[in-house]
Amino acid sequence: MKALLKKPMILGFLIGVLLLVLCVFVPIPMYDGIFHYDHELVHIETESKVALSYYFGFGLNKTMANGIFPTRFELKPMGYALFILIHVGLPALIAIRFKMSNARKEIENSPNE
Repeated sequence: MKALLKKPMILGFLIGVLLLVLCVFVPIPMYDGIFHYDHELVHIETESKVALSYYFGFGLNKTMANGIFPTRFELKPMGYALFILIHVGLPALIAIRFKMSNARKEIENSPNE
């Protein structure tokens, strides 16, 4: 584990992959989106939270409205921004934090002249 902390870019990448896998397989609705329901001649659009797992078919039974599954769903611009912040920004922030911590330790441990 200590060797992994010495390489913050790998740590950030692994955390990003872990977050993505978690969000793909566990239905955690946290992204702003729009659900489209079609029943005969009626089309209804509903704004709600979308989980990434819905795109792969996991947890879709929670999105039923009056026994009708959504025909499609999409992310709103804020949903895309939140996706980027969580899956790119957070791992990058963690990697930068560990890189700065490692640099500080190297400066403190360097021989004083």
